[in-house]
Amino acid sequence: MTENLDEKEVISFKEALITQLIQLDTVTRLLMEKGIITEREFFDKLKQVQAEYHDRAQVKD
Repeated sequence: MTENLDEKEVISFKEALITQLIQLDTVTRLLMEKGIITEREFFDKLKQVQAEYHDRAQVKD
């Protein structure tokens, strides 16, 4: 049995994406402010993960 969604509770894809971006930014800033990671470590890891995603996309093509 399916449940009808309440239009007042449904958010757009854009709103969901923005919410996720804000949450990710907040967690990243907290990690840096607490000295758990440095900005350099963050960007090094970001580049690594981006390369991994790029490599996976190349395999699928």
